[in-house]
Amino acid sequence: MKFGDNLEDSIYPQWKDNYVQYNALKKQLEVGLANSAGWTERDEGIFGQTLDSDLTKIFNFVNAKFEELQERTTKAELRVATFQEAYNQKAIESLTTTISEITDEVNQLSKYCRTNYAGFLKIVKKHDKNVPYKLRPVFMVQLKARAFYKVNFDSLVVRLSKLYHSLGAESLTFGTPITPSTLTTMANQVGVDRKSFKFWVHPDNVMEVKTTVLKHLPVILYTPRGPNTSESLDPSLSSVYLDNSAFDLYNSKLERKEGAQAIRLRWYGNPSNNEIFVERKIHHEVNKFGEYHDRFSIKEKYVDAFLKGDYTMDRQVAKLREQGVKSATEIEQFEEMVKDVQKCITDMKLKPVLRTVYNRTAFQIPGDKRVRLSMDTDLCMIREDNLDNVTRSGSHWRRMDIDYPLESKTSYEHDMTRFNYAILEVKLELPAGKATPAWVDELMNSHLVESAETFSKYVHGVAVLLESHVALLPFWLAQLEKETARTHDAMRGQLADTPSISRAESTAEIHSINSRRSSVASRSESDNGASTRSLSKGKQRSMDVVVDSQYGNRNDVPDTNYGSSSRPASSRASSIGRKSFGFKGLGGVFKRSKGKDSRENSSLLGPSDHDVPQIRIIPPKPKKVVGVLKVEAKVFFANERTFLKWMNFAVLLGTLGVGLFNAGDNIGRFAGILLAITALVTLVYAIWLYERRLTMLRNKDPGPYDEPVMPTLMCACMLTAIGINFYLKSNVKPKP
Repeated sequence: MKFGDNLEDSIYPQWKDNYVQYNALKKQLEVGLANSAGWTERDEGIFGQTLDSDLTKIFNFVNAKFEELQERTTKAELRVATFQEAYNQKAIESLTTTISEITDEVNQLSKYCRTNYAGFLKIVKKHDKNVPYKLRPVFMVQLKARAFYKVNFDSLVVRLSKLYHSLGAESLTFGTPITPSTLTTMANQVGVDRKSFKFWVHPDNVMEVKTTVLKHLPVILYTPRGPNTSESLDPSLSSVYLDNSAFDLYNSKLERKEGAQAIRLRWYGNPSNNEIFVERKIHHEVNKFGEYHDRFSIKEKYVDAFLKGDYTMDRQVAKLREQGVKSATEIEQFEEMVKDVQKCITDMKLKPVLRTVYNRTAFQIPGDKRVRLSMDTDLCMIREDNLDNVTRSGSHWRRMDIDYPLESKTSYEHDMTRFNYAILEVKLELPAGKATPAWVDELMNSHLVESAETFSKYVHGVAVLLESHVALLPFWLAQLEKETARTHDAMRGQLADTPSISRAESTAEIHSINSRRSSVASRSESDNGASTRSLSKGKQRSMDVVVDSQYGNRNDVPDTNYGSSSRPASSRASSIGRKSFGFKGLGGVFKRSKGKDSRENSSLLGPSDHDVPQIRIIPPKPKKVVGVLKVEAKVFFANERTFLKWMNFAVLLGTLGVGLFNAGDNIGRFAGILLAITALVTLVYAIWLYERRLTMLRNKDPGPYDEPVMPTLMCACMLTAIGINFYLKSNVKPKP
């Protein structure tokens, strides 16, 4: 769909006269370019005036509409403040309708700003592409001076959330009011079903998701501790993740190993915040949330010494004992946790690796953990390591050259990557048997969000910024590349028109391709006399040049001059790894498939000049893609179909054996017995294989699922029975 058509579909009917005249401006370009004189200065002046007029119109409209929404919200707040219990149901419904209308218009105004911003950029790009005059530099200055697209709706979101909360929206969510006794009962309840979900949200849908959620849950305001602080929505939330040079924490978290840890240093607001939280997340499959969370605070000036093991929390522990607020058991657990975290940091030699910075909007009824939602926007990931001979954080626990808020262009742009989508996380702690609220189900299944199972900010940042230092990559990178390649109008409203990539399929597909490429590289790296040097560094995978004095001087390579072979080069290249069929190849029948290519054991063809070292280009070592095996219903059906096929084969074989046994002579009975035994063994094997694969699927075992031994034995048994039958029939003479 073209942008002009998409713009027409996105127009809010009540504001249709206040949008950018994209189609009219496009028509001006077409008419001016179609003239015999071409695009003239007069055409350029008219076009510029129309564009400037639209920009002024939209800027004034946004400001006026924003002020109007604020005034309407203020009036609604006054009505709620004077709200009395004597009001009837009709008055309550009228007030709720008014607040809902304001909320809908806030959402529409946010879409209006994004649509017109995209329209201006599109038409200016089309102008500069087709006419000799360059309008973009001048227009961008005017656009920044009248930045209607930077209107901050956060204050309105908070006020509307308080209005809904004042009307008892939190009670309407579950049908019962929240009281301290209810919370105590829930906290002590054993049968609680815990679930956690992650989603990506396109920027066009962020405000709509927020306005949808605030109708049911209030917005939580973070109040940083310290002087001169106030309540703020979407605070800057920063985390510095620690890891070692081998990226052990990254690998274990990516593979979701039991007990995998992630250790980070977190603070709220700007870097001047003196309170730093040391957090540790431990992955446990038995926990429905998938992880346990440990956390304690430390002053910023002690962080470096704590990471080196020179500073302990003994003073804080002694202070807790003096206060007497916590029990002795709780204090001991706290002390043990702090020592365990510090020991892990020093033993594993963890250093700063990556910083994540984002703004968080949290939705939750205070004190109620049944339904919690958080929206992370403007996610940036920045390198903190000192790898590649570049000093970033140095001996300090974080970089000091990063200014808040992060600008669109920075001096450390090469060390930073921005995530284009918002991240929505839904956490549920519902009593056993209690259904998920309908509005939560509707949101999670809507076109506004895209499932992002097992997504991790730290894993994504390392995979993108430090790809050359890790061997494993997350499966969602391929999905993001496909989404990024899509056009803006196709992305509008929904992240994907097609279902998400199957984790198992993407892993198997990429691993299968990469394993074939790695066979040459892995062998060549182990060759004697080879020295490698990287041609390129950075995010892209480097190609290696190998200077090998033995290349072309091997016994299995004919001693001919380079390029003087009687066969063309293409013919020689195509013969690499080609094996002749014979009995020697039968040894590989019983080997499990590991994705290796048959070319693994073949020799490389090359020049045979013995005096001059030859050069080979080694392909980069491929990255293994790690993902969660998503078992779909069709996989279980395929297992059942395979079982039925084995049953069919066994029944057919058994019928043949019984027939020979009943109708044949002694020789036929002997062959029938062999076939019947083979049929029984096949039945037992089919049942065993079906149960084995069923268990593997339920446990989400990555495999392998192939079974090359038994089918070969079945064929051998059939050949033996038929061969013996033919031999006895042809050599044993019947009795007279």
